[in-house]
Amino acid sequence: MMSSMVTRRGFVGSLVAGAVLYATRTQGAASRQGASPAPDPNVIADLVAGNHILVRKGVMQINGHLSARHPSNPDRFLLSRAIAPEIVQAGDIMEFDLDSNAIDARGRAGYSERFIHSEIYRARPDVMGVVHAHTPSILPFATSDIPLRPVYQQATFIGESVPVYKNGESGEIVSNAEQARELVRVLGGAAVVLMHGHGEVVVGPSVRTVVSRCVELELNARILQNILAMGGKPQYLRPTANDGGRGGGRGRGAGGGGTQGGGAQGGGRGGFDRDWEAWLLEEKRLMGR
Repeated sequence: MMSSMVTRRGFVGSLVAGAVLYATRTQGAASRQGASPAPDPNVIADLVAGNHILVRKGVMQINGHLSARHPSNPDRFLLSRAIAPEIVQAGDIMEFDLDSNAIDARGRAGYSERFIHSEIYRARPDVMGVVHAHTPSILPFATSDIPLRPVYQQATFIGESVPVYKNGESGEIVSNAEQARELVRVLGGAAVVLMHGHGEVVVGPSVRTVVSRCVELELNARILQNILAMGGKPQYLRPTANDGGRGGGRGRGAGGGGTQGGGAQGGGRGGFDRDWEAWLLEEKRLMGR
């Protein structure tokens, strides 16, 4: 047990050490580019770990991205350069303004859909972490008339039903601020919005919370699919006051997310540190560290 704790701490320490090195290497050049003060190394470490966890948990594959609002500058956010989430490291994290401009690109390309993140941070001061993914278990609900609703206690943060944003007829990417603002309008005050024929966006009050929400949302989608495959009638759960759910309708189509639940602060339980510690240990084992 003690050996496991030491190695786990060593793995976490390696994440933080990488984040500290990132801050040290970039602060001088960044200051000349008008960047914000170096972020807390723990935020960078959480971004790196969160990308890897989301891949291991089947939320993201080659595509998808996780961001954090800059902890000392709310008008900036932190997001990896455009690479697969499984290989993100501290040195890949870039700072962006709310127009999705890289502050110190140094030849690194940003994700085409970074506008999703910038417009959410602009409109939702409560949000500190954003995930965009194309999760296989969630996609059927993004491209059918079956609403994604909570059937699992840990997923009541989604509210009565998840709203769906539609960008054209072919599941196109969100490649500019105008499209992203419409997505934000559909999201409203909710924690999740589906993207028709494309994927989902999840928000939360921290990186750890939004990662945990993604994992629970994926599990909820699988449970709901299993119920439907059994030929059963789902007995949907009602969001509690702690979830911030406001109820009201199904929230389908391009409307303004009338079934908002959860918001960034809600979630049905107090914290996610237990999840995070377990996932870090799992990541360490998978990486052979």
